[in-house]
Amino acid sequence: MLCRSTSHFLDGKEMTPERLDNLLTLAEELKAERSRGVVRTELQGKTLALVFDKPSLRTRMSFTLAMTELGGNVIEVPAHLRKHEEPEDLAGVMSRYAHGIMIRTHAHEGLDRFVSRSIVPVMNGLTDEHHPCQALADILTIKQAFQKTEGLVLSYIGDGNNILHSLMILAPMAGIHLQYATPAGYKPDAKLLLWCQEREGVTGSVTAFHTPDEAVVGANALYTDVWTSMGFESENEERIKAFSGYQVNKALYLKAAPEAIVMHCMPMVKEQEITTEMADHERSFIYQQAENRLHVQKALLWELLR
Repeated sequence: MLCRSTSHFLDGKEMTPERLDNLLTLAEELKAERSRGVVRTELQGKTLALVFDKPSLRTRMSFTLAMTELGGNVIEVPAHLRKHEEPEDLAGVMSRYAHGIMIRTHAHEGLDRFVSRSIVPVMNGLTDEHHPCQALADILTIKQAFQKTEGLVLSYIGDGNNILHSLMILAPMAGIHLQYATPAGYKPDAKLLLWCQEREGVTGSVTAFHTPDEAVVGANALYTDVWTSMGFESENEERIKAFSGYQVNKALYLKAAPEAIVMHCMPMVKEQEITTEMADHERSFIYQQAENRLHVQKALLWELLR
């Protein structure tokens, strides 16, 4: 099974099932400690730089709090406050200032170029192709909802975007069987899908279905994302037509397993990809997902920057 250097966290392929399990366990411990008011200082004297080329709420808040609650410092580097520089040059400078860097940007190629010159750990806060920190939070949420992940079925309905890509990579490492349905023309990357389906050393799986109705059969969790992600706003009207029938609603929910949970990475466009009824359902874990970004990223920072 392919495993990259552990010094960065870029698309999730750096993980192994064992490392993922250890990170989730640590995240749970850190979450419990926070509720008890335990103060950690392992990253005292260290600084995390947050590079933002895209707007952010959850990524900004969760990484900032994660770093500061471990005793470290944070400096933000938003796009509108810096001149344009090549990713290699930006990394060559910033990695000599900070002890770690989180970058939230556009094409994943730009992140790879950035990493090629960085001398400190780099974490992917989101690219157009991958969102691995969100997937970590998603898996932790499923674990907390069912007290396990092994053998559970996660159904993803919607766009074959960065969220689905990251779930394809990471969920099977936790023993989760990922079932997904996407409209024609919005399928996940074919090469990545082949890699996920052919790799060895994981107990979960990735399976494509033609319709949402098929994909949710036996599902313990139903997951969706916006139909139009950042950077694709010009396609909004076209996407609304293409995604008709891919809404998470009560009728679809009733075809899943009993007590299935409802998930969304946020922000939501209610009554589009998900109904208000399902977003507010008693089995909705959407806010827990958002909270868990803090805990998994705190564990990631603890692992990479100590």
